[in-house]
Amino acid sequence: MHDRVVDRAAAYTTPGRLAIRDWLLIALSFTSGVYEAVSFLSFGKVFTGFQTGNIVFLGLGLDGTRPPAGPEPVTVIISLAAFAVGAAVAMPILHAFGAETDVDEDRFVWPRRVSVTLGIVLVLQIAFYAVWLATSKSTGMTYSLVALEALALGMQMNAIRSLHVPGTSTTAFTATYIGLVSGAATWSLSGPSVRRLLGGVVALGLGALLGDFLLSNAHAYAPLVPVVVIAVVIAVASEVLSPKRQPASPSLVTGKLAA
Repeated sequence: MHDRVVDRAAAYTTPGRLAIRDWLLIALSFTSGVYEAVSFLSFGKVFTGFQTGNIVFLGLGLDGTRPPAGPEPVTVIISLAAFAVGAAVAMPILHAFGAETDVDEDRFVWPRRVSVTLGIVLVLQIAFYAVWLATSKSTGMTYSLVALEALALGMQMNAIRSLHVPGTSTTAFTATYIGLVSGAATWSLSGPSVRRLLGGVVALGLGALLGDFLLSNAHAYAPLVPVVVIAVVIAVASEVLSPKRQPASPSLVTGKLAA
């Protein structure tokens, strides 16, 4: 993996703006950790963003392994399907809001299309929290909550993928982890790359830790923290990383800069 080739915004912006972008991505990774803890611990063995795990769970369920040792196959299928729908729905939204200016939009460190899509994700997560507060635990509500959050994380996944940030996802971390380990083994990672990759992995774990803690000690508020965090991410990105604030010169950063 060679970050310098594929981070398309790096040559058009400043190290400070890239650092802000990376911290926002780390914050989104943190929210995913919270949601995965909430999902796994509250709805049985199911994830709403980590679909690799769900495919494994589905195999276990189809073989007849049921709770408490195994997953509930219907819940897993709902998550897989809703995540796919979210990823698919994000594409026309990203395309519709893709025309920032008459120049290549990939030069923007955080295009407006990403904030718009994350805004819809935020609405879905607010709906998740409203249902979480308003209903008692039941099979029907579990299905609804899993569907809402998987839909939101599917949209978030493609919104972040559209940034073309090397090795970075805020919903799945196998590639991120491999990139971090491989880069460390070959001493090929720049400081910003280490910050972004290691920060995302650590943030995911800390989010899961907090999610578990809140479920035990402040159950009603467990899904509220990621709602607040993603709202802050959108606000900061829209204000600080707005394309209107993008530096005019396309050569602010030379080949020595890697994201």
